Amino acid sequence: MFDPKNVFLSLIIPGHPGNNMGVFMQPLWDELLRAWEKGVRTYDRASKRNFIMHVWYQYSLHDFLAYGIFSGWCVHGKFPCPTCKATVMFTWLKKGGKYSSFDKHRQFLDDNHEFRRDTKHFTKGVEVTDPKPEIMSGAQILAQLEALEIDPDNGGFKGYGETHMWTHVSGLHRLPYFKDLLLPHNIDVMHTEKNVAEALWATIMDIKGKSKDNVKARLDVEEICDRPKYVMKTPVEGKNWRRGPADYIIKRSDRKKVLEWIKTLMFPDGYAANLSRGVNLKTMKVLGMKSHDFHIWIERLLPAMTRGYLPEPVWRVLAELSYFFRQLCAREISREVILELEHAAPQLICKLEMIFPPGFFLPMQHLILHLPREALLGGPVWARWCYTIERCLKTLRKKCKNKAKIEASVAEAFRVEEVSNFTKAYYAENTTPRYNEEWSLSTLSLFKGQLGRGSTATCKTLQQHEFHTIMMYVLLNLDEVVPYRT
Repeated sequence: MFDPKNVFLSLIIPGHPGNNMGVFMQPLWDELLRAWEKGVRTYDRASKRNFIMHVWYQYSLHDFLAYGIFSGWCVHGKFPCPTCKATVMFTWLKKGGKYSSFDKHRQFLDDNHEFRRDTKHFTKGVEVTDPKPEIMSGAQILAQLEALEIDPDNGGFKGYGETHMWTHVSGLHRLPYFKDLLLPHNIDVMHTEKNVAEALWATIMDIKGKSKDNVKARLDVEEICDRPKYVMKTPVEGKNWRRGPADYIIKRSDRKKVLEWIKTLMFPDGYAANLSRGVNLKTMKVLGMKSHDFHIWIERLLPAMTRGYLPEPVWRVLAELSYFFRQLCAREISREVILELEHAAPQLICKLEMIFPPGFFLPMQHLILHLPREALLGGPVWARWCYTIERCLKTLRKKCKNKAKIEASVAEAFRVEEVSNFTKAYYAENTTPRYNEEWSLSTLSLFKGQLGRGSTATCKTLQQHEFHTIMMYVLLNLDEVVPYRT
């Protein structure tokens, strides 16, 4: 599916498009509309006939920020979820200075679930009685977009940031069938898993500057939650705030043992990167971890790494999170398993909320809620995440030979490769190449077989004794010379 010859570069946008994405995408929308209504004359190689092929838009795939630009829904602010939209409003953290999805998932539980009546482990003194929010259909979204009014004073649409987060109307809504699509845009599991794992790693390893458990987070805990053990004492004048120990943070002495264990890890070839190369025992960090490294860590290493170093209830929740992603990212998925994950997702996030501070829960943690539903609609995750797309983009970037004309250089190189791929598709199976490999093969017995890899020729002046040594070796070992020795 994601073979490079099946991926087409249809558009190159110079720089960051922002809200002008629709302007750059207009030619593509026109082609999609024309290909759906009128069709495209196509040659069928099997039947050797032409037919009219109708092309349709299935879904888009990109990271979370590009999701917002592409769909027209801003993924910042108090309504950052493009799936829930305005039905779920995030909480503003006064000390943390950001919006949090903390305690916004109990409403997705069953009406009689015990977490709904819990007033201690979530927002103190609050019970949740709200019904489960409904996801808007394509027709409802289209009706909402058509009802938007332009704000002449401030620009944009009236009610932006208060009742909705629409920044612009995507050109996809011009397609007559778009409102009927159940999954028009995909939440990328690769970036979601990476961001969740990175926040979790930084928090349990207490990495300075990246951990979600800092002084501001503890102050928000004191204000929002009923967790006396995490309340900090007011420091003496001239002193800094000091955090106490937490159940979800591995002790410093144990962190060193964990890093020493990671330093001894070995994986099969091609399974994962060599994490041991990034371990730094002085700074207590693992440097250079990429998306796939966090993918392996949260699904395979997290339960073993934290077992015995964190309290049993905390470890069980982390192990459940690891199993959730492992089941979700399986090569083959079962409808029954995905339905179980969809039912377990809000409970899992609620269990995490009972452990971690409100500052831990950003939009990415909230998106865990919607991943099983999208797997149910779109199929296995491996066909809808950005690993293969990122590799294709890396290949495209390497094609740039002229830094002064980046877009033109990439487009020219891609066009040459595309022409080559399509031309080779119509060659006969046993076509002899222009430069026949057999011509360069030696017929002498001494030089037959797989020779060394060809490289640029280098000049070397042989000494007299070197020349005689080579000639003597050839004459003594070449079978073709045997009849002439006598």
